Amino acid sequence: MNELTKNKIKTIKKKFKNNTAYKFLQQCMEIIGNEDRFIILNLLNKKPCLLSDIENKLNRSQPSISHHIRILEQHKLIYSYKKGKFKEYSIYRETFVKLLNIWNQWFYAIRSRND
Repeated sequence: MNELTKNKIKTIKKKFKNNTAYKFLQQCMEIIGNEDRFIILNLLNKKPCLLSDIENKLNRSQPSISHHIRILEQHKLIYSYKKGKFKEYSIYRETFVKLLNIWNQWFYAIRSRND
C-alpha cells in the first residue's frame, strides 16, 4: 500500500470538509459509536419504548439516559411522541435510510478506487 503523503492527506481532508454527506456519515458514526446510544438504538429497533423501559434495560440513571436520548433526537436518529402522559421513543427510519445510502456510496468509492 502506498504511503499517504501530507499533500494527499490535505486533499482528502479538503474533499471531506466540503462533502456534507460524508460529514453526516462521520457524525452518525460518532453518535452510534457510543455503547449506551448503540444499545438504545437496538432496543428501539425492536419496538418503541418509554424512557423507563430504556432505563431498566440499560440499568442507568434517568439523567444519563435522557442525555443520550437528547443527542439521538438532535441528530434525528430517534423521535418521541406522547403516549398518555409519557413519551415513547422510536427509530427515525428515514435517517437510517439516508445513512445507509451514504455508507454504500462511500464503500463503492473505496472499492472502485484504483491505487
